Amino acid sequence: MDDLKQKIQDILAKENYTFKQLADYLNLPEDELESGLTNKTLELRYLEEISKNLRVPLYSFFRDPNHTLNYTEKPFFTNKLWKEDNESNPQKLMEQIELLKQALAYKQEELEKKLK
Repeated sequence: MDDLKQKIQDILAKENYTFKQLADYLNLPEDELESGLTNKTLELRYLEEISKNLRVPLYSFFRDPNHTLNYTEKPFFTNKLWKEDNESNPQKLMEQIELLKQALAYKQEELEKKLK
């Protein structure tokens, strides 16, 4: 797996931010942030905050860059939709619809990136 710190630094560079700016945003000393990323001891809440504010999915920090998607398989984030239970109460249906909306939004973003 690529170095977590390096992945974040690459994203920061693309967005024209510095590592110091990120540390300041997180209210962490720069050396503490660097140590946490290097040693993989940074609290998850900080990784979530980085992910949210740099607009990258949290899982992308840990994804293998050589991994290719198999589009014939159902996406991991919609696995809940294929359960064989027959429970179809309104709350469950609303949750399933929300998952489908998220999947559609993700695919729409992918399409827009390819069309640019």
